[in-house]
Formats: sequence, structure tokens, C-alpha cells
Amino acid sequence: METRLKLNPGIIRQGDVLLVRTGDAGSVKAARQALVLREGEATGHKHQFMAESRVSYLGRTQEKLAVGAPAALRHEEHGPPTVLPGIYDLPVQCEWDDSMEPRVVAD
Repeated sequence: METRLKLNPGIIRQGDVLLVRTGDAGSVKAARQALVLREGEATGHKHQFMAESRVSYLGRTQEKLAVGAPAALRHEEHGPPTVLPGIYDLPVQCEWDDSMEPRVVAD
């Protein structure tokens, strides 16, 4: 029996970075810029959009991202997924250790 994975194109994960698409970019204008989403604490490696990308944070926090054109999310240890235009949440990912205490996932 063949098992097929059903992928959700609105969810992108790259290591400890998670993007969840919540809407269309619509009239939001994202500037052409380089943008670092996360930087590894141990390695210094970065999850980042390069300078040719049209991406920007929405609001004063770094919890929502506007992507105005398809953009590659780059990292030294992961393949670069293409992030399609839209509005994305950037939730903080947590994991549980043996003591049942949550901690933020980090590179």
C-alpha cells in the first residue's frame, strides 16, 4: 500500500523557523531588502531573505511578515524553500524536555 504525504503549501518550515500563511499580500508593499529572520546561537548561521527579495515585517514586532514576490529563504544547512507572496505569521516554536518544561527551539 502506497502512502502519500499531503503537503500544506501555506506552511513552510526550515530548521527552527516556521512560516504560516495567513492571507494574501494584497496592497501591502514589501521593500526590496535583505532580512534575517533568525540567527543561530551556536553556529551563527542565518535564516534570511537576500537583498533581491521583497519582504518586510508588519508592525513593530517581528511576528508577521509580508512577502510581495516569490523569495528564497536561505540558510547554510538547509535547502532554500521558495516563499510565495502573502502574509505570514512567524510563531515561536517550543519543545519540551524531560522535565516537561518548554524551551524555545534554537539552532
